[in-house]
Order: sequence, then structure tokens, then C-alpha cells
Amino acid sequence: MAYPGLYPQLYPQNPQQNNTGLVPVPSEMVARNYPVGYGQSVTFKDESAPYIYTKTMGFSQLDAPKFEKYRLVKEEVTPAPEEPQQGSEYGDEIKALRNEIEALKKEVESLKEGA
Repeated sequence: MAYPGLYPQLYPQNPQQNNTGLVPVPSEMVARNYPVGYGQSVTFKDESAPYIYTKTMGFSQLDAPKFEKYRLVKEEVTPAPEEPQQGSEYGDEIKALRNEIEALKKEVESLKEGA
């Protein structure tokens, strides 16, 4: 006879649960001690230091939890490069190419008429 309440750690209650955000923690030790279900992964944001932690549990109770630590580095944001406006830098080149295409079209038409 099976006793489902006897071994709850073997059967996660919601194995389809997805990690949808960061769990705020006051320190790395709290993240290391945070309970994570088998086959689950949780991401933590340290409130007192510039770190992100992930704790992942395997599907077997014999697997050791995997704990990873990432340092957050702020990068300076550079302004987006301005895109050339129509008719500015490339406008003259585009006009010259259009004129050349039109001249070639006329030349092809004159060759068709002469044939």
C-alpha cells in the first residue's frame, strides 16, 4: 500500500511550474538555503550586493544542488546612432542611379525598335 504523504519530496506538487522571475534575497546564504523542488531552478537577486544566483535541483534526490553566482556589471548606455534622413547623404547617389537606369531603359527600347 502506498502512502503518498510519507515521501512528499520524491514527488513535486507541480512539476510543470516555470520560473517566471527573480526572488529577492538579503544574502547569498539565504539563496543557498532556499528550498528548491526536484527538477526545478530558481533565480535570486541579492538585495545587498550586485549578484544574481541560480539554484537548480536535479530530478533525483541523489543529485547535489547546483548553485551559480553571477556578478552584475552596469554598462553605460550610448545614444542610438542617427539614421540618415531621406534625401540627405545618399539622395544624390540615388538620383544619379535612377537617371542611369532610365537612360538604360531608353537604350534597350531603341534597340528593340531597331531589331
